[in-house]
Order: sequence, then structure tokens, then C-alpha cells
Amino acid sequence: MNAPLDARPPVPSFRFFPTAAPLSYFVDYLYASYVPREFLSQIYAMRVPEVEAQLVFAIEEGNAFPGGVRLDDGWSACLFLQPAHLQMIPIPGSIREAVGAALRPAGLRLLLPQGASMLLDAPLMGLDELLGDEARALLERLVLAGTPSKRLAVLEQYLQGLMQRVDAPSRTVNHAFQLIQAAHGEISTEQLAHACGCSSRTLRSLTVAEAGLAPKHLARIVRIRHALGLLADAGVPLSAAAANSAFSDHAHMSREFRELLGAPPSQLGQRIRSPSVPSFSAERNLMSTGLLVVPKHGVS
Repeated sequence: MNAPLDARPPVPSFRFFPTAAPLSYFVDYLYASYVPREFLSQIYAMRVPEVEAQLVFAIEEGNAFPGGVRLDDGWSACLFLQPAHLQMIPIPGSIREAVGAALRPAGLRLLLPQGASMLLDAPLMGLDELLGDEARALLERLVLAGTPSKRLAVLEQYLQGLMQRVDAPSRTVNHAFQLIQAAHGEISTEQLAHACGCSSRTLRSLTVAEAGLAPKHLARIVRIRHALGLLADAGVPLSAAAANSAFSDHAHMSREFRELLGAPPSQLGQRIRSPSVPSFSAERNLMSTGLLVVPKHGVS
């Protein structure tokens, strides 16, 4: 499987494209990115805990990602699913280009009509592990498309086709997720179930089947992501970030940061705001997309 690689811009770039209804009920946005080797040699890039799954086609120098095929001269193309997750996921320095779709909690039903419960705590998965020949055919189409815009069109067309074979998103899960977002994650499963008019057990079963995570995990992710966003803004004191994120106190926030993000908030906040992060072009705040970029130690 061979195809010419795209002409590459001189600096890293991240572009985002909204989706229209009815696809927007399942897919938050589409995106395309380019990350040269020089940029990744200076930074660590990670996916922070996320409530949205990511369907990603990537081209890399090497073979670090699942669901890949070899191209020419040591390059690989891969197509994989990153489920919603609580853990940090490092991005290998081998990645150079990617196009993908950020799936809303209901978006997994496009790929898994029978439910997403099998993805609970799953790592990255090659799409061929889930869909077999269908995924391999899609990967070939994406490779041969040749440019980011054409690849995005192929991916969007594929996702639109999947909508024809799935039911509408669960209103209960959608309502629960809206409540979690509005409360910045400070809401219990019992409160959510009461507001949604069902039992806690029923709500948990519905959210695990729809999004791959239980309500308490979705709330935990939303809470720490809100705090992380506040810390990314210069001048926000840790105590204020804790209070505005609905953590009980600074100590509570620190425990959550260490457990989910691997570093205390004071250290992480400094690295996020560091002037040592190389410049890049992005159309929106990357933190809001779940991408954390921090400088490597010793890089000036």
C-alpha cells in the first residue's frame, strides 16, 4: 500500500472542523494535524483523561500505533480508536500527520452498535480489531486519498454512512452528560439518576454501553479537566482553581492531579505555561481538545 505523503507546512499545525446535524449528534468535530520531528524532539505530548473517544488515522515514522500498515521508506499508516479514558496516554514521537474525529459519548455506537462496554479501561485499539475487513478497507481509502482535506472527506463520509445503521443517541445519557458538564463534574451518580428519572444501576449500564465509562468516571474527568484549564490560565491561584473546580480543597485537587495526571498542579501549571514550549499554529485551545503539550526538561 503506497501513496505520496502530503506537502508539509514548515511549522506544527492543528486545524479543527465542525460537523453538521445529524452527524454532530455523534461527532463533536473533525481535525487535521501536522507535527514535525523537530517539534516533538522538544516537547512531551499527551492525551489527558477524556470523555470523548477519538477515531484517528495517522502517518508515522515507525510502527508505534496499532492498526498499521507499512508504506515506503519506513513510514506507516494506522487507523485506531482511542476510547474515553481516565489515564494519561503519551503520544509517540514517531507521529507526523493525523486526521481524526472526536466522538461524543454517543459516538461510539457508530462503531459499536451493540454497545461500548467492552472498551472499559481499554488502551488504544486498531480499528481492524473491532471491524475487521471494513476497517482495513477504510484504512486503504484514507492512505490513497493523499491529502488531509481528502482524507477528512473520506472519514466524514464513512461516519455519515454509519449513521444509517444505528439508533438515535440515548436521551438519558445525553442529559446526564449535560448535567455533568454544567456542574463541572461535581455531581453524584445518585443525583444524576434522580434528575434523569432512572435508578443509579440503570444509568450506569446506559453510560457504560454508550460511552464506555461509568457516570462517576465521566464526572471525575470533567472535574479535573476544568481544573487543568484554569491552571493553564496565568495568574489563577491553586486555591481558586480548586474551589472553582469543585474540589473540596487544594489537597484534594493535588491528590487527583497526581493520580490522574502524574504531577502536582503547581508543577503541571508551570510547565503548561512555560515559554519553552515551541510555537505552533492551532485554531483552538489545544487543552480543550485533550492534548497536553509541555517542554522536555532541559529544553530552553
